[in-house]
Amino acid sequence: MNKLFSKMSSTQWFICLWLVGFLGLALIAGFFKIMLSFAYP
Repeated sequence: MNKLFSKMSSTQWFICLWLVGFLGLALIAGFFKIMLSFAYP
């Protein structure tokens, strides 16, 4: 596992973190949209 991390460049780290953050925000936004649709039918 450590070998994999040491091989990754800073650009790859940036892209991976950006994708994880984007997906996390999309999931949270979708969750709130579903909750709002249940709260205000």
